[in-house]
Amino acid sequence: MRITWLQDLDPLTEPGGAQLNDREKIVSGIRRGHDISIVLPTNYGKGAFNTDLVVVSNATGFNMQVFRDLQESGADYMFFLHDYWPVCKVRLFYPMLAKCKTCYRKENWVPILAGAGLLVWLSPLHRKSWLYMCPELRRVPFAIIPSTVDPEMFYDMKLPRAGNVAVNSGVEFKGRYVFYKYAEDRPREQFTLVGQADGRPPQNVKLVGQVAYQGMNALYNSHETFVHLPENPMPFDRTIVEALLAGCKVVSNKNVGALSWPEIMSGDKDGIKVLMKSANSSFWAMAERVL
Repeated sequence: MRITWLQDLDPLTEPGGAQLNDREKIVSGIRRGHDISIVLPTNYGKGAFNTDLVVVSNATGFNMQVFRDLQESGADYMFFLHDYWPVCKVRLFYPMLAKCKTCYRKENWVPILAGAGLLVWLSPLHRKSWLYMCPELRRVPFAIIPSTVDPEMFYDMKLPRAGNVAVNSGVEFKGRYVFYKYAEDRPREQFTLVGQADGRPPQNVKLVGQVAYQGMNALYNSHETFVHLPENPMPFDRTIVEALLAGCKVVSNKNVGALSWPEIMSGDKDGIKVLMKSANSSFWAMAERVL
C-alpha cells in the first residue's frame, strides 16, 4: 500500500514525543510492506494525494487549503491525533470549557475530520476530551492506540533510589504551577526536573536540562518516585509508562491520558508490556481497514 504521511517534522530524524511515536509506526509499517512517503510542509506538492492512503499526523505547519485539497482529491485519509489540533488552536492547553463546544474553528475542521476513514486517539481520556469538544465525531470510525514505548529500553536496573524526578513539569502545559506547589509543600524532599523550567523552581528542585533519551532509564532508576501533575487533560504522556517500567512509584492525577488505560493504571508491568508491544500492529491493522 502506498501511504503519504503528513508531519511538521521528519519523524526519522527529529526528537520529541510525537516524532518518537510516528517513527515507531512508520518503521513498523515499512516492515509490513507499505511504501511510506513522509511529506513535510517544505516538500509538499499536490501529487502527495495520489496515493492509497493519507495519514495526517502532527501537521500544524500545513495551511487549511492543503486539507481542502485532500478532501477534494478523493483520497482515503485518516487522522493520527497526538493532541487537540486541529480544532483547538492551543493544542495542549485544552481546558475543556463550555465555550470549547462552540469554538469558531469547528466550522472548518469538523467536516474534514468527519470525512476521515479513521480517527486514532492515544487514550480513552484523549477520545473523551475530544468528544466533549466535538460530539459530532462520535460516529466516525476510531481506534484508541497508545503511544509506543519500547519495553526493552525501560526496566528496573536494581540501583539505589532516592528522591523524586519529573520530566517537562517546569513548563505550563505540563502543570508547572501544580508541580512547583507540590515541591514547595515538601521542603525536605529533593526533586530532579528534566527539561526546561519557566519561572523560578523551588529551592528543592534541581534542574538538569534535557537528557538524551538513551539515558532516561538510568535517570528513572536513580529515583524512587516519578511526579507528573498536569492541569489539563493530556492525550497520553509516555513518561508515565517509561517511569513505571523503570520501577518508579508514580504520583499523578486524573489528567494523564496514559492512566486512563486500565493496564497502565494497574501498574502491572506485564500488562503494560503487552499493550506496548501490540500498539504498532494494532495501528496498522486499523489503518489497513480504511481502504
